[in-house]
Amino acid sequence: MPPKQVDISTLDPRQLQSIHEQIENEINNLVQSSVALQRAAGEYGNSGRALQQLSEQKEDQPMLLPLTSAVYVSGKLASHDSILLEIGTGYYAERSPEEGVDYCKRKVNMLKENLDKIGQMVKDKQQQLTMIGQMVQSKIQAAQSPASQSQ
Repeated sequence: MPPKQVDISTLDPRQLQSIHEQIENEINNLVQSSVALQRAAGEYGNSGRALQQLSEQKEDQPMLLPLTSAVYVSGKLASHDSILLEIGTGYYAERSPEEGVDYCKRKVNMLKENLDKIGQMVKDKQQQLTMIGQMVQSKIQAAQSPASQSQ
């Protein structure tokens, strides 16, 4: 069921201010989601590039393997014929590096599509915010105008 539409010109300034704050919170949440999606897209992009570089490496080539973001251990590349992809929380799939690159590209494209949708939602919410702000101002001015004339 679609949300009920309300004519904002029928609302008083306090109600409009409440809606204004609600829309500001929605915009902030959308922006935070956008930042998280941008970060994820960057990580998938980095993973895809790393997989491309991996397929160019020779077997038994020495390399550093990350244990954490700050701790690495030395090792040798045993094979670059297959990799393990994390496809969900705790779920992994064995794939070729080329399939891994393709997976990462698809994920980046999906995230970019979602970012575009969120960007449009933010623009729409900002337009609503502007309209409500203007309506609040006009209602406040209209309320002050008769009060200043009676004095």
